[in-house]
Amino acid sequence: MFVIKSLGKLIWGNPNSPQLIQISAGQLYLVRPDSPKGNRECIFHDATAIVRRTGTEWQYQLVIARIFDEGEEELEAEEEEEEEEEEDFESDEKAFLIDETIEFRKGHFEGLTAFCWKDPAGDPEESFEFVCDLNTIAHTVNAFEYTIYYCMYERKYKKSREEATDQDIQSFIYVPKVEKVDKFDKSPSTPIREKSTTSYSSPISATTTPPNRRDISGPSTPKKKTVALDFPDSPSIDLVATAQVELHCFDPNSGEFVLKSPLATAKIMKGRLYEYWLVVDENSTRHVGQRIEPRMNPVFNSAHQCLIWCYFGELSQVHSFLIRFLEREDEYNFKKKYTTSMYETLNETKAKEDEQEYLMNAYQDDIEMPDADSSDQSETDEEETDSSDEESDYRQDKNPSGDTDDVNSQLLVGYKHDRSFVLKGNKIGVFKHTDDDRLEFDSNISEIKKPGGKKFNPTKGMLHEEDSSIILMDPNDEHNLFKMDLEYGKVVEEWNVHDIFPVANIFPSNKFAQTTAEKTMIGMSHNSLFRIDPRLPDAKLVDSQLKSYMTKNNFTCGATDDKGHIAVGSEKGDVKLFDSLGKNAKTNLPALGSGIKGIDVTADGRWIIATTSRYLLLLDTEIKSDPNRKLGFEKSFPKSQKPVPRRLQLKPEHLSLMEVPVNFTPARFNTGESEMEKTIVTSTGPFVITWNFRRVKQGKLYDYQIKRYAEDIVADNFRFGQDRSIVVTLPHDVTLAKKNHLSTPTKAVLSPARYQKKSPNKNNINK
Repeated sequence: MFVIKSLGKLIWGNPNSPQLIQISAGQLYLVRPDSPKGNRECIFHDATAIVRRTGTEWQYQLVIARIFDEGEEELEAEEEEEEEEEEDFESDEKAFLIDETIEFRKGHFEGLTAFCWKDPAGDPEESFEFVCDLNTIAHTVNAFEYTIYYCMYERKYKKSREEATDQDIQSFIYVPKVEKVDKFDKSPSTPIREKSTTSYSSPISATTTPPNRRDISGPSTPKKKTVALDFPDSPSIDLVATAQVELHCFDPNSGEFVLKSPLATAKIMKGRLYEYWLVVDENSTRHVGQRIEPRMNPVFNSAHQCLIWCYFGELSQVHSFLIRFLEREDEYNFKKKYTTSMYETLNETKAKEDEQEYLMNAYQDDIEMPDADSSDQSETDEEETDSSDEESDYRQDKNPSGDTDDVNSQLLVGYKHDRSFVLKGNKIGVFKHTDDDRLEFDSNISEIKKPGGKKFNPTKGMLHEEDSSIILMDPNDEHNLFKMDLEYGKVVEEWNVHDIFPVANIFPSNKFAQTTAEKTMIGMSHNSLFRIDPRLPDAKLVDSQLKSYMTKNNFTCGATDDKGHIAVGSEKGDVKLFDSLGKNAKTNLPALGSGIKGIDVTADGRWIIATTSRYLLLLDTEIKSDPNRKLGFEKSFPKSQKPVPRRLQLKPEHLSLMEVPVNFTPARFNTGESEMEKTIVTSTGPFVITWNFRRVKQGKLYDYQIKRYAEDIVADNFRFGQDRSIVVTLPHDVTLAKKNHLSTPTKAVLSPARYQKKSPNKNNINK
């Protein structure tokens, strides 16, 4: 209902426009139970669904119009002159008067959203079904559905939809007479028509912004345990928080959250030191009992007073649950206790009182980043089209001698000559990006050796000095770095950084240092940051630009902006911001509990994306109270004005379809010297994922696109200077994925059973 109310003026606002709303792509089927042509017959392979005004007040039509390919419409017109149509449904448009008698309802067919209805003038045993294209977004589907119900209201009561109550509109949701068995309870729950592979129901939509409580329909299910029952029965368990809730379970087959209990009690229980449990009971029946831990992937939505999370059961089964709080105050208090429980579980220490709000904000869903630049709002969502629809895959077969099982370990994307480099054991594969935006194998650098002749397998590297060299790191030699000259394809220099301070990681002195002749770089150990200058005669560490902490900070990664400001992430999960080396951090952003494994900064330093295993953390570094709008790199945030952290994560219901826990690779913005950051890319398991950065800044934290591969992804990054192409590195493959080939997550996209692995390409880096 909230979808229609927020979009009402957009849908109904222009009385001179005959069209209210449309779904731009889908297929139209005729469903006939006992037809010799089969149960389902496709009428239009490509069609659009439209809600249209008629010339009569209070009356509207549902119109399904065929979409023609270029030149096809003219050909059809010529054929129609020669022969008459055999049946009415063969016309290029079908229109249905929107009325209660059409029995309109929403459901799913093979993981895709579908609408079904009857034609009162046709056979009563037949029905029509419009299956939406997999790229149709959920908001459009919901708006289309409720627009139909509002049209029914106006026709029935001969008055404006604005007078309709929620109960009025709910009364138009059609409930079939035949019932199906609920997946979780094995008992009657959600209705479905017989002799159809399509499920039609009216539970809560599978979205992190579900409708309000009155949108729920259908009988409650019998009292029976669910699958999430790991809770120990122990007298030492203490009650931390409690709230009255509704409990819903996600059904992957229908793509809907199904009401499990209309009145249950949610609790947070404390066991041993820093051990917490989430429990949902109904009288004496326990529905859910599981330990609070990162894999739950929790999502709070204050606008609709709900919490959604995952449970990972045996045999890699993933289940998703939703509880809706009956009271607003309960939702706030429960979230506060939950976030502190998660923090204490991960850090084994209590959260500071002044950080409570910071922690809670990180779990909030779909809230606009405060005071975003007006320039952010004006960016267009239009995507550039690709000249090629194919992806280029290059198989990197294992060494034919069979003496190694090395896999790809790191991806380095160059800017010069459009080269990308992939580290694999003792080799480096070189790939070039062609003018028609494809990826081709170029050459192979094998048997990497130190200047003394000893072989080593680099696990980390950094492109340097206008892509003329790569600085390599040997995991077994933490005090030295090795410079490989890419023109000669061999290591030409060995640098001793320092005899005391080890080098755990390196990154450029500024965002685009790779594109210049800049000699220096930044190095880090577990508790130190320092500049490395290879021009120094002995140890390459610059003593005057060393910042070492006495306590163990467990630094893991770092990144710089165009001015050389430094952001550093740690294993503890905090983020430190430095204006320069050799000084204390200007800002220390508290840890949420999960360690930072990757970090990236926009060129202007305004935005930081930090990667943990389970979520991405987006931070705005601008100090809003400062008249000059300084950044947290340059000045400390006031204690009460720390930036609101935003977690980018996958919807729990999508995880239940993916059937794998999340483990993100380091996320990155697209980058280029004159390129604005528009997209964020990361991956988890076999999935590459992108977020629209502009929409994320507007609070659309779940506006992501996804694509599945046959194997787990090792690394990914955009091609330098644009965001249309993504270099995806698999254990033995390298592929160039087109961003516009990623799709909105659906069962068809996420399910492993629907993915077919491509045959390997003959090109490999072991030649």
